[in-house]
Amino acid sequence: MFDQRKPMLNLKIMRIRRGLTQVELSEKIGVSQNTISFYEIGKRYPSYKILCKLAEVLDCEIKDIA
Repeated sequence: MFDQRKPMLNLKIMRIRRGLTQVELSEKIGVSQNTISFYEIGKRYPSYKILCKLAEVLDCEIKDIA
């Protein structure tokens, strides 16, 4: 399983590569901007359902962001 204490730095990198702000990404997957921030710094970890949405929006596989 994924290490839920580790920051999701790949999420941030993939988001930036796609030219999305935290606000834009949060709107696309239906969470708050704070939630995206918490994912990126490791304060929270997304559910599998949200991971799937993130991968879809970022056009990558879950393993690429988690």
